[in-house]
Amino acid sequence: MLVVLFTTTNNPDLLNLHARQQNPSPVETAQIVSGWMKALVRALEEKLADNVDRLFKKSEQKPKLDANQVQNAIGIKLDSLSKLLKLYPYDSHGKYQRALKPVSEKDIEPALVICPISMQCQTMSCNHRSIRLDTRDRDVPRVTLIKGTKIYDGVHVLSGKCSTCETKYYADHESSQQNGAGSDKTKFYLNSAKYLKVGQGLWVDRIFSGAVVNGTYSFHASSASFAEFWNDSFWSVQEHNARKISRRQIWHTYVQESIRMVAKSSGQSLELKDELPIGEVTKHAFMSLGEDGVIRSAENHFCSECTHDYKRTADQITGDDPAALIGVDENRDVPLLTGENAVLAVQDAAQARLDAENAMDIDRTPSPSEETPVKLVVLDGVVMGPTHCAYDNCTQDLAQVQKGVFCVQHEILRGNLCRMHGCNNIKVAPSQTCIQHQNRWYQHAIRYGRQSLLGIRRMVRRSEEERLAWLPTFNRQTQQHDDEPTVAGNQKDNYFIAPRFYCVETICAPCGVVIAWTKFAKAESPTNILNFLNSVYPTPELRPNYICIDKACMVLRTAISNHSWETWKETSRFIVDSYHYINHRTTDYLCRKWCNPAPLNRSAPNLVMVEHDAGGIPHYKRAFNTQVWFIFSI
Repeated sequence: MLVVLFTTTNNPDLLNLHARQQNPSPVETAQIVSGWMKALVRALEEKLADNVDRLFKKSEQKPKLDANQVQNAIGIKLDSLSKLLKLYPYDSHGKYQRALKPVSEKDIEPALVICPISMQCQTMSCNHRSIRLDTRDRDVPRVTLIKGTKIYDGVHVLSGKCSTCETKYYADHESSQQNGAGSDKTKFYLNSAKYLKVGQGLWVDRIFSGAVVNGTYSFHASSASFAEFWNDSFWSVQEHNARKISRRQIWHTYVQESIRMVAKSSGQSLELKDELPIGEVTKHAFMSLGEDGVIRSAENHFCSECTHDYKRTADQITGDDPAALIGVDENRDVPLLTGENAVLAVQDAAQARLDAENAMDIDRTPSPSEETPVKLVVLDGVVMGPTHCAYDNCTQDLAQVQKGVFCVQHEILRGNLCRMHGCNNIKVAPSQTCIQHQNRWYQHAIRYGRQSLLGIRRMVRRSEEERLAWLPTFNRQTQQHDDEPTVAGNQKDNYFIAPRFYCVETICAPCGVVIAWTKFAKAESPTNILNFLNSVYPTPELRPNYICIDKACMVLRTAISNHSWETWKETSRFIVDSYHYINHRTTDYLCRKWCNPAPLNRSAPNLVMVEHDAGGIPHYKRAFNTQVWFIFSI
């Protein structure tokens, strides 16, 4: 009955078309059951399936009716129901009144209640006692609930409590005091929660929270962008009393859903101190679930873009220069190596031609150890690192993110002292220095104050990029990009500004899935990169076959010099991404010889694959996408 009712009320446009054919003009013929109504009947029959018989009385003898008679009979019933519900644009005299509009279902929406999902107490000592209602009638909160794209106002939120252990149960978490009444409460984040609290009066279901995570990941959308999209697409077209969703609520949703996704994939439940602000929740969640930046849910990721079947030899060996790159150097000369080892590069090209002439068929059947799929990962860093403690050689989080420059430990140690290096005098409010260094502080305040900050940044950028004689020059601290020792003259003599990590380094699959990440404090050096790889891939069986990074030749040199290459060469090979390789190969022989991401002479068969165009003609292409970070960062 409900299916028939909602079928009728949710198709006003079709009922308009049907009614018009029942009330024809003088040159038209009236239709009792129009083609429009028959089409609606067919859709209803598919929906009801075997329950269509329930639309007929026994006296109507449906088994004796053919398909057309059944549709006419049901059509007449639907026509009568629409007129009974006053879903008919004509009056009883056949006079046109007005076209039907969509029927609002707001008055018949269900009364929703958000309550705990557990039926009984989960504490072992309570022996599965029932959970009692803990919310008094006068204190029941009325909140806004977003289910998918639908907004519901005035939804009741209830909590429960175990009468024995006094554990409190909510829809998205549990709260208890494990060490007596005087101890801090512990909050258990429920991975199976149906609804999440993301604001003072706002709850969302997991469909909405999942959409926030997927939208942020797939479209690289900020919290503000997603909030604007949702408000313009869904909030503005519904009848409700709720305010627009805010950027902070979207960020809160992202954090809450991410925590549960990571915890569920790792088989854990997050336990934190109750009533932590959202910033502290993210910090403690990473400490508990972060595993030093390794994303376990992506650890065993495999897809057609990330893995390929192993090939022991190439289908064809050519006499192309081994430094030639597929997709770039077909039918053209490869740029020559300049400087040292140029002669060796010429010899390599000659040897490749000789090998192609003397090539012979060999057994291409892989050994059992070679039957595993070939896998590649891409490393790169983005120079947008967060701030850290300004104290020498300290990279701890700031005690106060907005205005602080020290971590908790060094804030206690130097928080009330002058922020000049080596000065232990008490600072004079409202400045951050002692009387002796007041001029240095005021110079800093004038130069980097809030009112002139954008202008200073613009001047710095122009002076560095355009280098015009009339623009001011700024002495900025140089970053150590490699493994060279830091130059003493580049150190700052004050603690006025919290420094930033040099970069956030990521390991990604070619399809864009992030496998692991970390922060490099001062440089994206080869040593830091090798240490990062060792922490993510501690055993040989975990290591990928190919590791792509823009400075692979530098990493290879460092690995050889510190003897770690003796371990890595058994499982992996370092290659440069195609974008950087084109420039590297003209100046670096090691890069030219060993780091080609897709050699045109097929000397690395697992980096090249065969595809066929629309005409069935085969051609070679790169087996892996080595530009994944550029796509990911955009």
